[in-house]
Amino acid sequence: MPNEREPSRPHGLANHRRPRTVLVLGGGGMRGMAHVGVLRALETLGIEYDAVIGTSIGSLVGAMAAGGYDVARMEEIIRGVHREDYFRLNVIKFLLKGIRAPSMYRGDLFRERLKEILPDTGFGRMRVPFYCNAVRLETGGSVFWGLPGFDTIPLVDAVYSSCALPGIFEPYEQGGAHYMDGGIVDAVPLRFAKTLRPELVIAVDLSVKATYKTPNYKSRVASTMFRAFEIAEEVIVEQSLHMHVDYNTALIQPKVGHLARFDFEDVADIVERGYDEAIRVLTSHAATRDWVQPRVVEGLACPVTPRDFVSVRLDPEACIGCGMCEAVCETEAFAARGEKATVRKLSNYECTRDHACARNCPTGAIRLGNL
Repeated sequence: MPNEREPSRPHGLANHRRPRTVLVLGGGGMRGMAHVGVLRALETLGIEYDAVIGTSIGSLVGAMAAGGYDVARMEEIIRGVHREDYFRLNVIKFLLKGIRAPSMYRGDLFRERLKEILPDTGFGRMRVPFYCNAVRLETGGSVFWGLPGFDTIPLVDAVYSSCALPGIFEPYEQGGAHYMDGGIVDAVPLRFAKTLRPELVIAVDLSVKATYKTPNYKSRVASTMFRAFEIAEEVIVEQSLHMHVDYNTALIQPKVGHLARFDFEDVADIVERGYDEAIRVLTSHAATRDWVQPRVVEGLACPVTPRDFVSVRLDPEACIGCGMCEAVCETEAFAARGEKATVRKLSNYECTRDHACARNCPTGAIRLGNL
């Protein structure tokens, strides 16, 4: 559970204590390098956190942060990441077992790389409490490593299980149970974060795209598995944001959703996208802006702008009146009462930027702007 020590007081707020803060780092493959930029922004702004929750790639970056790595060290590590270091086909097992092979790529190689990267410590000796989730294949239930009763597992195994995409790497096995990527059921675990009784949640969602367009899907085994996983992830994230984002949640959504899950190119740009978006959100969100030192904001290179609305437009010529937009939008931006749907909120300040309406529109009639 979060540390019980009295939090430090930021400059200018001597009569107030810092809110107990939980940092949630979501899943998203190599898009997760944006998490490092977010951590750099937190460091720049002097915002501390009392616990870290990570999913999939968020568990890897979160373990490094909770284990005491500084941002410079994390940036150095990710600059040295290469695809071939983590993804090698299970050629021998495919030859011997065919479709009975446990995975496409070698999980043992991935685990060894994780062992080289992660802090050599256990859950009980982290700088701040750390949790990461995985799914038990036998029951479909979630586990959060780091909780009492689940805190004796080696850190490398916990992170591996949280990152083990189905069909890509072998499941992690413990006591006859098999565990895989926690993002299957909860890519941004806000519900669990609230069980830690925080006063502030800083959450990073990597699924947001600057614009929505149909992905370049290719009919291949690997492409189908990745795409199916992403579809499920998008829908689950959509529901999680609608249910659990409130005024005590600072939601950071770097524009990296357009990138391929295992795109190892231009990692530095992904980090910068995370940094810029985190600065923008944390210096303007009502739950965090008062904890940022004024002198820090004045010295920022990037402009500080408040969260803006999302513009919603609908092409009446393309609309067929199916009502899917109204069904999936939790902010009531649409109404489907006649032959055509209508937009109720042309400037939608409540939009969580999950593209649910555009993604579910069968004719592409919906356009979202100002993202």
